Amino acid sequence: MRFLLALAFAAPLFAQTTNCYVVTPSSFNLLTAATYTSTVQVANAAGQACGDYNVKVLPQYDWLHIQGDKVSGTPGDSGVSFTVDQNPLATARSGFMTIALQTVTVFQAGAVCTFSMTPASQNFPVGGGANTFQVQANCPWQPTSNATWITVPANGISGVPVSYSVAANTCATGRSGAISLLQTNLTTPPTLAVTQDGSPNNLTLSAYSATVAAPASDGRITVTTGVGCYWSATTNVSWIQITFGGSGTGNGGISYHVLDNTTAQRTGSIQVGALTYTITQLAPAAPSPSLKSVANAANYNADAVSPGEIVSLFGDNMGPASIVITQAGDISNGVFPNTLAGTQVLFDGVPAPLLFTLKGQVSAVVPYGVAGKTSTQVQVSYQGALSNTMPMTVQAATPAIFSLDSSGVGPGAILNQDLSTNSTGNTAAPGSVIALYCTGGGVTAPATKDGEVVGLPLRYLTQTASATIGGVDASVTFAGAAYGAVAGLTQINVEVPASVTPGIALPVIVKIGDFASTGSVTVAVK
Repeated sequence: MRFLLALAFAAPLFAQTTNCYVVTPSSFNLLTAATYTSTVQVANAAGQACGDYNVKVLPQYDWLHIQGDKVSGTPGDSGVSFTVDQNPLATARSGFMTIALQTVTVFQAGAVCTFSMTPASQNFPVGGGANTFQVQANCPWQPTSNATWITVPANGISGVPVSYSVAANTCATGRSGAISLLQTNLTTPPTLAVTQDGSPNNLTLSAYSATVAAPASDGRITVTTGVGCYWSATTNVSWIQITFGGSGTGNGGISYHVLDNTTAQRTGSIQVGALTYTITQLAPAAPSPSLKSVANAANYNADAVSPGEIVSLFGDNMGPASIVITQAGDISNGVFPNTLAGTQVLFDGVPAPLLFTLKGQVSAVVPYGVAGKTSTQVQVSYQGALSNTMPMTVQAATPAIFSLDSSGVGPGAILNQDLSTNSTGNTAAPGSVIALYCTGGGVTAPATKDGEVVGLPLRYLTQTASATIGGVDASVTFAGAAYGAVAGLTQINVEVPASVTPGIALPVIVKIGDFASTGSVTVAVK
């Protein structure tokens, strides 16, 4: 109770004391951040006689200074002089002085900050490294990085080089980051652009190629790269589909699906960055060839074969869909090829010379190596697949005359003495020599090589050849391999008998050794 009475009594005295002084001005509004000096005047209030007054600045306002360290004064003296330090910050500030028990406020605007940063950019190799930058500024600043792989110090000093470092890049591609200045009054702080090279060696695949079968299948490859390194995968063909792992960061895997192949062999790829994973998909396996018959190419007799005979083989899947005929460019060193468009004909495993190949029919020449055998095993190979084996009887000769229409009957492949083709409108004269073109003549002397284009010396049949025209014996003037043709084509020159009865379709028969042709081929004699 006594304390409250004492406080009530003292209050008028306190009010009288604080109102005793007139302090002017009571505030300063400094619109610049520069150093400032001024004075506060203290006087007695009207009708007051005041004693000494006190002067005080709170410690936290260390930028606000009372000149002469004045702590007291007398009303009407020179007043209280003070100075304000330059504001180094971009933000405004305010402080307080207590003079004669009254508060004097000082407000100071923030500094207008200027910054420059050099260099503006820097590139580093894939292995990283260290460098420096320098800042010129009139305000405090702090460096900061927007990338974890760029390390900067906690602070820096204007005009003094600041060291920073860049970690090694474990990615295949380059990367970029920046060092900028952290200052609250900067909307667009200066920036040092930092770039770093990548290395293709930082991205690898578990494999770079694969060969897959024609049916649909799945596969997977592994991607190895640095932590956080981005990669993506794309394909260049629609039949390769990425089912998982189209993109990722760091180590990962790519799963893919290959569609069923119903056509020819094909190649596509998966691209991962600069790396290529090549997929080769094989063509579907061709149906195995099927051999149904082996026949003389002139009369289609399928009873037996002989050395050097031109034969026609019939079956399925023995060659391409469109006929391929041996061309001049296929004949190497004067010898017909034994492989044509993927087709081979084998007699006891020995490839035979080929004249043409087609899916259902192949024309070949029986190797001379079957001479002396009683039988031979025949097979057809197409694109590496083998047909069934067909046994064939072997005999010394299988003579047959070619017909003009390749049917095996009717007008024969016969030249008149003037080398014109014999026909019903171009008959041969009795006593003239005509040339019959046959196959199945057998072995020659000198010997003939398989598939050779016959040249000189002339090659004669080793077996005796004879002929009849219209049932009349005709004198044979030559029997041997046809000059300039493939070995296996036999030419027999005969003299038309003077006693033969003229006709436009007289049967012609040739006999070689013990074997004779049929009478289905004819000649026209006037």
